[in-house]
Amino acid sequence: MQIKNPLFLLFGILCLFGHGQNDINFKAFGHMPQVVSNRLHVNLNASESQQVRFQYLDTIAQIYLKSGHADSLMHYAQLIKSEAYYKDSTYQNIRNIRLNALYFEGVATQKMGLFDEAIKSYILGIEQSTSEHNIQNYLKLQLAETYLYKGEFQKSQTLLEELPQTKNDQDFYLKNVIVKSLYLILNKEYDLAKTMIDSALSEGFLLDFPKEKLQLQLNLSEIELRNAHFNKLIHSAEQVKVEALNKGFYDVFIAATLKVGYGYAMLKNYDIAEMALSTAYVNTVQWNRLELQQNVISALVKLYTVKEDYKNAYSLMTQYQSIRKEIASKQNQRLVKDLELKYETLKKEKEINKLQEDQILKTAEIKRQSTIKYAFLIGFIVILIPVILLLIVYYQKLQTQSLLNKQQDAINQQEVKTLLQSQELELAKNAMAVQAKERDRIARELHDSIGGNLAGIKLKMNSLGDHQPEFRQILNQLDATYNQVRDISHSLIPKEFETSAFTVLVTNYIENISEDVSVKLRFDAYPKDAINAIEVTLQVALFNIIKELITNALKHAKAEEVSIQLTSLSEENSLELIYEDDGVGFNLDIEHKGIGLSNIEARVAEFKGTISINTAKNRGTVISISLPQK
Repeated sequence: MQIKNPLFLLFGILCLFGHGQNDINFKAFGHMPQVVSNRLHVNLNASESQQVRFQYLDTIAQIYLKSGHADSLMHYAQLIKSEAYYKDSTYQNIRNIRLNALYFEGVATQKMGLFDEAIKSYILGIEQSTSEHNIQNYLKLQLAETYLYKGEFQKSQTLLEELPQTKNDQDFYLKNVIVKSLYLILNKEYDLAKTMIDSALSEGFLLDFPKEKLQLQLNLSEIELRNAHFNKLIHSAEQVKVEALNKGFYDVFIAATLKVGYGYAMLKNYDIAEMALSTAYVNTVQWNRLELQQNVISALVKLYTVKEDYKNAYSLMTQYQSIRKEIASKQNQRLVKDLELKYETLKKEKEINKLQEDQILKTAEIKRQSTIKYAFLIGFIVILIPVILLLIVYYQKLQTQSLLNKQQDAINQQEVKTLLQSQELELAKNAMAVQAKERDRIARELHDSIGGNLAGIKLKMNSLGDHQPEFRQILNQLDATYNQVRDISHSLIPKEFETSAFTVLVTNYIENISEDVSVKLRFDAYPKDAINAIEVTLQVALFNIIKELITNALKHAKAEEVSIQLTSLSEENSLELIYEDDGVGFNLDIEHKGIGLSNIEARVAEFKGTISINTAKNRGTVISISLPQK
């Protein structure tokens, strides 16, 4: 059965809870657990002074920070930020309040997977703070962790080396170990990471920091996963999951559930793995953890692929692409909101400037009335200032016009270049189509018309007898000519497509490539019989597209894993090809498409198909191709 929406997995999970799952417990929440008492909300609304209101806002935000509620943390970060930046304040500790707001905002957007937004908040906080502010080190540490999640390890390493290594601040020391050990794990320095974590776990003051303890244990389970110690992984992650749930650390609970699902999947216990991963997915949706949603969906796709449930795998891949688009969309929305806040600030500053100008005019009027000399001087200044302003405006206008002219020239050059490239691509595409049609026509003519005529002549001559010696010689020459025509017609279609199944050809090609590269290549086809039965010309085109995709990945993507899935949907009478890699990606709006992608688009257009490319810097690439079948 094909799952149209992965949220329906929740019903299957809830059914499993009451049927013999005594040793395994997965909890999916139908609502957000309440972690803030109503008393705090009542006191906040009743606050009369700004100082008391800031104290309650900060207290509530700290509670949501510890429990991992990203949406609620973002809401209160925006409230603090709005009041601290955009309202008149006499609170003497206002700078620390503003820095806390930026810190809360950065953590919330980081948990939502909006890494660019998180980086912006952290950098603003670092710029507005000094070394005297203790929060500056926390902002730098969170920024280093965000760079890790984005795959920018060099930037993360630079920041981590700047941070203090002492244990004077126990909370910061533990958070520093969590991020540094994660950096070592991602760089495959497992022994060094384990030594660092074990040292932190042996500290006597660790009992005062229960969440940091669980996060360190979760990093240890990541090492077990990467070292293929799956039973140890399940045992340790289960302990973290139970304790995190009891203490209300819901973000740690989700991450531990995901680790448990990985462990069972690696042990090929697919039913329990599916239940764990589905539970984690429901909770990530409930708590708006988009980045974790991507991780869970990726794991479920691999799980369904192993189970040969290709329809569900394809459906989840579609959901994966929509989440990537949602992350990009949300980041744009938040950027717009920030610009709106800055605009409101500028308007208020202009109002203040206007009031100051009015005050100056009133003072000048009083002085003018007291003495004609001062009036003459002020009148001269009033006349001179507009002249200077006009000159300044005129000069700025000239500079703006010059800049516009340069930009227009650059745009015109780019349009000419784009037009030439499109014309070259169109010529190449037409040439390929004409060559393919001409080869097919020549093959049919040779085989059907000329070959058929030669075969008929040969049969007639055989029936006449061979009384003359010259007759046998002519018959032999006719036979040789017929064989040559047949060989030429067959050579126009690659021989391997006549002797081997299409899926076997692709599998053999990928295995040969894998012997010489470190990239993990995976190819799945479903159903194989239907794909092997498609017409030869379409097979040749698909084979060339797959070769072009793999070549691009090896040359440019810097990926560790490449996955290609080919599915024949009989009900839609189409072929669906999905390519995914975890490489560096690229920016479609800035970077031009290379010859490889242009060739792929030309082949897809030749068969009246469609292609969709979803990629971003350091976020990998997903390419979807749909080809209609005759």
